[in-house]
Amino acid sequence: MNFDPLKQSLAERVITTAIIVIAVLLLLALIGWCTGRWEDKAQAQSLVLILPPSKWDAKMLELDKQALDEAYVAKIKHIFDIYVREGLTSPEGPMKGHANAQRAYVEGQKALEAREKELEHRGLK
Repeated sequence: MNFDPLKQSLAERVITTAIIVIAVLLLLALIGWCTGRWEDKAQAQSLVLILPPSKWDAKMLELDKQALDEAYVAKIKHIFDIYVREGLTSPEGPMKGHANAQRAYVEGQKALEAREKELEHRGLK
């Protein structure tokens, strides 16, 4: 194989480029794996934004809980509606959608629990 780009055929250039791209991707994957960033993002701790205290914090927490419940129910209804309307032959898509909705609901509940504990710590609830 000739490494002078001006003397290489098109096929040789394509093969050389593919080898370089694969090597770079493998190197990036190795770096990600070694630094621990290869792990699933779902295992990362949930982010909780804590704003300065206000007299409406307890009320907003209750509204957030209600909104999370309503959003979950609305999402499940939407998934079921699509399944029925499109007459899907396989329930795989709706099952994945349902699992994603459950996962999001659980993460939302965890965040609300953390906010509730913070309010209790502040003495606002």
